[in-house]
Amino acid sequence: MKILRLENVCKSYGETRALDMVNLETTAGEFMVVMGPSGCGKTTLLLVILGALQPDEGHVIIDGEAVDDLPMESRGMGYVPQDFGLFPHMNVRQNISFGLEVKNTPREVIDQTVKRMLSLVQLSQHSERRPSELSGGEKQRVALARALATNPSLLLLDEPLSSIDEATKTHVRESLKKILKEAGATTICVLHNPEDAFALGDRIAVMNKGRIIQVGTPQELLEEPRDSIVKKLIATMYV
Repeated sequence: MKILRLENVCKSYGETRALDMVNLETTAGEFMVVMGPSGCGKTTLLLVILGALQPDEGHVIIDGEAVDDLPMESRGMGYVPQDFGLFPHMNVRQNISFGLEVKNTPREVIDQTVKRMLSLVQLSQHSERRPSELSGGEKQRVALARALATNPSLLLLDEPLSSIDEATKTHVRESLKKILKEAGATTICVLHNPEDAFALGDRIAVMNKGRIIQVGTPQELLEEPRDSIVKKLIATMYV
């Protein structure tokens, strides 16, 4: 079953066309990366899917149902912003349980879910630490656990590796993909770095000037790049 489908989605800011007839489909459990040069529309696309922005035209469809009129909080999605959005005054356990608390989830269910999430992201020993006591990779895992705790239909990640230093990035990438595969989460991830995109994505949607110009597996893009932008992005990995 298709988990997410975008049909002819358009979004403009004044005279600037940020999204221009965007069509995209994901399948259950897929890690879909949206990649492109700065200003191509990828973050706008993520916010339209989330419901933080309304498209001017087109439809966002989840599990066969259009959600265009649903507010962000009713779409059942998990979202990890670029800065991870952790609450500095809460410890790891409290950050992870926040979404469940807001939904008035029974305490027993909250405790069981938080325990499972801590194990999934391998932070059981750090449950009482504050975000200021964590590394960048650990903060990312807390943010993932918080987003996954509510069992979202779709997980949206905005540049999850932007604050990770190069020395640990390979390890963090591997950890990120492993966690999401174990969770079975269907994921849409915005990235600007081609190396990160090719390492993480089951498929990659390449954007330029508000349009998706090619979608394929990393291997398909490497073997048959159909556009000069795709070729340039690939070339940066070998410079």
